Amino acid sequence: MKKMIDLTGQKFGRLTVIRKAHRKIGHNVAWVCKCVCGNKIETSTINLQSGNTKSCGCLRKEISSKLRRVNLLGKRFGRLLVIEEEPSKVGDHIVFWKCQCDCGNIVLHNTSTLTSGNTQSCGCLRKDNFKKLNDNNTKDGTMLNQIADTRKINKNNKSGIRGVSWDSSRSKWAADIMFKRKTIHLGRFDNKRDAINARKKAEKKYFHPTLEKFR
Repeated sequence: MKKMIDLTGQKFGRLTVIRKAHRKIGHNVAWVCKCVCGNKIETSTINLQSGNTKSCGCLRKEISSKLRRVNLLGKRFGRLLVIEEEPSKVGDHIVFWKCQCDCGNIVLHNTSTLTSGNTQSCGCLRKDNFKKLNDNNTKDGTMLNQIADTRKINKNNKSGIRGVSWDSSRSKWAADIMFKRKTIHLGRFDNKRDAINARKKAEKKYFHPTLEKFR
């Protein structure tokens, strides 16, 4: 049996471990911890060591409070102009903003998605970039709908993954990828997961370098 690691006295974020708890959390050893704010909580070894739990909850509240204090009215994020705060439907810790895109569409986004730079339009920017990518790649025969997952998967595809199909003649899963108008055969596999992994690995090799230019 693996020896239990004693966390008593150790600090994890705002928490100091006081003692081992009388119960377990799932199959994990639990610990009684005191937060710098004075509250006590019980949490597991894995939560402490992984960094998932750093306080009694006060840290998250403080971060949420800071997000609420950020006033984004009138600010621009890419093609989006923030025009109004929208009452939150998911709690006070998340603030939504009504934004007008340069194309005229109105969309809702929360503070974190806007300030992180993950959202810069209503979706039209991505479409425009895809169009540019498609136009550029037409020259060498690599079409956008082949590399950006915009095509529908054939209804006869038993795997649910583009480029992975069942070869009934050999009773194996086949993986392939289309690049520059050429089909590249990646192999045949007894296990579907192995075929899917081969396809995903090939996508990173052939598709990702091109797509990264327009993210």
